[in-house]
Amino acid sequence: MSVTFDPSRPSSNQISKLHTGRFATPEEKAVREAAKAQGSQDKIEISQEGRDAVSDAPPQDGETGWEKQLEKIDAWLSSTTKEEFMDLVREQLGEPQQLEVNWAAAVDPDHTIYSKAYMDSLVSQCKEVQNVIEDYYSDAYQEALHNPMGDPLMFIAAKYKCSWSDYYDAGIPDNERQWMYDQVRRMLTGRRVSLADPYALAGTGLNQGNSIDKIAKKAATDKMEELIRQAKAEAGIVE
Repeated sequence: MSVTFDPSRPSSNQISKLHTGRFATPEEKAVREAAKAQGSQDKIEISQEGRDAVSDAPPQDGETGWEKQLEKIDAWLSSTTKEEFMDLVREQLGEPQQLEVNWAAAVDPDHTIYSKAYMDSLVSQCKEVQNVIEDYYSDAYQEALHNPMGDPLMFIAAKYKCSWSDYYDAGIPDNERQWMYDQVRRMLTGRRVSLADPYALAGTGLNQGNSIDKIAKKAATDKMEELIRQAKAEAGIVE
């Protein structure tokens, strides 16, 4: 088997050791700036041509080109604070120095306030709808409780389900009769009534289905906007 060496790839003895850069601390930066100011009269300025010559100079014995560049980067980072570096990155990306405050995260970092406002609105709406439906079927419910057969569940089955029964009410349309049977049965057995009742809610103006969710979301959003206005006012921000 023959092995071909690719000269474009470094050999094992050409691979540089791992370098770890470190940003300068603000205190180190201040000391260096003071030292530079004190010794400015003795400072020797290197021309651009000289800098280019240094950057293009071949590496010393045992020093790879990668190591030379990493040492330059490490020297630059050690004289630059992290804040200065981030400012440079923002400048290169065209980002503003001061980013806008995320007010929603500031007033509700874990979303508990939004979630509570949403759930409170949802529960309140559902409770209102439930009360309207139970009031709508209250007469049928009371009739079942005091029926002549003695058993409320047998009575509503006879009245709404069994066409051969003496108590069957043929004057109620089939679909509405089914809703009445189901809702009264829920009330008799202690279960919550179905909130999507088209007959009990007809003409009430109460919202159903997805509109309940929309109202809950708006209530939560309104709560967040109120908190944001208060936070901005406390911060002295006038809009």
